[in-house]
Amino acid sequence: MKAGSMSVPVVVLATVDPVVRDLSQFSLVSDLPETGVLRHDLDPAAGTLRRVVSDGGGGLDGDGVIDDHTMPLAHTCLGCAIREDLLPSLAGMAASGRWQRVLVVLPVAAELVPVVSALDDPQTAADLDVTLLASVAAGDADQVRQDLMGDDLLADRGLALALDDRRSVGEALAAQVEYADLVLASGTDPVGLTLLDHLRGVRSTRSDLFTTRAGQVFLPRHDARMAAARVDPRLVVPADAADTSGAEANGVWTIDLHTRRPLHPERFRDQMEALVGHETRSRGRFQLATRPRTVGVWDGVGGQLSIGDAGGWEHCSPSTRMVFTGHGDGGADTREQLRRAFAVMALDDREMSRGPAYWRSVDDGLDPWLGDRDLVDDRS
Repeated sequence: MKAGSMSVPVVVLATVDPVVRDLSQFSLVSDLPETGVLRHDLDPAAGTLRRVVSDGGGGLDGDGVIDDHTMPLAHTCLGCAIREDLLPSLAGMAASGRWQRVLVVLPVAAELVPVVSALDDPQTAADLDVTLLASVAAGDADQVRQDLMGDDLLADRGLALALDDRRSVGEALAAQVEYADLVLASGTDPVGLTLLDHLRGVRSTRSDLFTTRAGQVFLPRHDARMAAARVDPRLVVPADAADTSGAEANGVWTIDLHTRRPLHPERFRDQMEALVGHETRSRGRFQLATRPRTVGVWDGVGGQLSIGDAGGWEHCSPSTRMVFTGHGDGGADTREQLRRAFAVMALDDREMSRGPAYWRSVDDGLDPWLGDRDLVDDRS
């Protein structure tokens, strides 16, 4: 940062809908002069990255375009785009002195975490001469239920960010909304709006896309530690929404299931289908009796489930906690089915009395998903 200079404020925007992205971009720059826009698109088939730098109307129709450049990428992934173009381009915009602030518009379906994490690094921010004000996820409330709970993959809609991107639309949407500092919503469907409130992260807010002034978006609302906590499975908690206690609001509900008892590996595998076979979004952590030092990640959308290894427990007490948000007919019955399936997985008193040596001798059959147990058995 130059001596005596003010760093350039930055807001990062993510969506899963090209139309919503255009509307959000226009809304955030049209009433706030001297706002620059850095927009990227990835084309996995061509293996290219397109960068558009603009101001004024945001360049949606060629208006205000300063730079429009397409370049080859060794790998069409967001991480490569950040390293190869996004951060250097942002530095150039900040150094130009042309704009008072910059809106970074990510490729459709891109996650916020890679870009925001890079800008959260104090040295990187200082080198770029920028200050991150907020991460924003924009969505259409009238489409949220279909996008979140439907079966569409990003590839089905031509939105995959890489040739091997097999994420669902719901998976991408949930990742954006749960991490963002601010959720901007178009549409009026009460179900979609309530789902967004149940999904968005702790200490985040939701505003209407068309009534929120750009100046309200370009306010300092980002907290790096809070943002990291929102997506840390060790710290998973229900959202701040007023109606996330298990009761229904507009047919939407959230339940918080947790136990300090480790899970039985066989019953864990057996109950997976019962836990994901509903119109739900679920996320959290789990501890298996066979892997006491491993934080298991649980990430489910609709009928899809991803599990993985998030490392060790560090300063957290080992436990299992899963937060389920759902909608649809039979809500009370679904919640009871989830509670029963969850309870079945925990060790009973007799199983709890077995020592660590016994569980080390049990093959849990989860190496393909959680890695070789022998390689992580010495975690603290």
